Amino acid sequence: MNLHIRLEAAKNALKALIKQPVATLMTVLALAIVLALPVGLFAALNNLQQLLGHWRDQAQISLFLHQEVSAAEVQKLQALLERGTGVVSVRYVGKEAALTEFEHQAGMTAAIQTLGENPLPASFVVELNPLAQSPSALQTLVAYWGQQPGVASAQSDLHWVARLQAILALGKRAVWILAGLLAVGAILVMGNTIRLHIAQRRDEIDVASLVGATRAFIRRPFLYQGLFQGAVAGIIAWLIVAITVTILQGPVEQLAELYGTRFHLLGLNSREGLILIAASALLGWLGSRLAVGRHLDHTFS
Repeated sequence: MNLHIRLEAAKNALKALIKQPVATLMTVLALAIVLALPVGLFAALNNLQQLLGHWRDQAQISLFLHQEVSAAEVQKLQALLERGTGVVSVRYVGKEAALTEFEHQAGMTAAIQTLGENPLPASFVVELNPLAQSPSALQTLVAYWGQQPGVASAQSDLHWVARLQAILALGKRAVWILAGLLAVGAILVMGNTIRLHIAQRRDEIDVASLVGATRAFIRRPFLYQGLFQGAVAGIIAWLIVAITVTILQGPVEQLAELYGTRFHLLGLNSREGLILIAASALLGWLGSRLAVGRHLDHTFS
């Protein structure tokens, strides 16, 4: 019986929305645009993090070894480096390879030959994921590696990692604040819409309350209206973000090719899209509940 009542309330809510297609469409579009803005910014931050993952070759640490380091110490150090948090790759550069690379890059073959011997030490080049750890943790890790047996010195430039992580943290916090403000705006928009529906059916509600209708019975169709409109707005917001990503995909890929890399923009996956729809439906339900609750408080007082 309870399920039948709920189904009837849902049908009545759909009929009420269909009877006013223009007003319903405007409300849904307004909610969709309000939701698409913070969701789009979240997607932008996710793509930025993905892009930074391609820059891991810029987060390199060079560990220069002593001239008399043994093969056993080299193997032990390599195993230690490979176990490090956020380590993407570890590359050993022997003395001869370092000399060849230096001659090729610096063009100092004649100067090297006058020395009669190879002055360059062997080294390890460690590539890190710049977002895997905090800058202080990375600095601590580099200092720990620099104290290992066989390591003469450690060279790194991780200041840009600290700046990068600070910018991302600021962006995430700003997006959360914006999302909270827009969520309140979505609730107010839905509440105002439902308040108009209530005004149009005020006489019907008053009569229903006089013949013994409960608060839940009167409130239920309006709650379903907010729920349905919120869910549809979430779907449209998802589509807006997907269309925006599709439009920007070509120019972004062309720009990435100019820098010699490949980059594919990410939109919302299925899980994130369903969360968006559920959150949007919840906002619509909350807005409806607030509007109906105020009216019922006045009617049953």
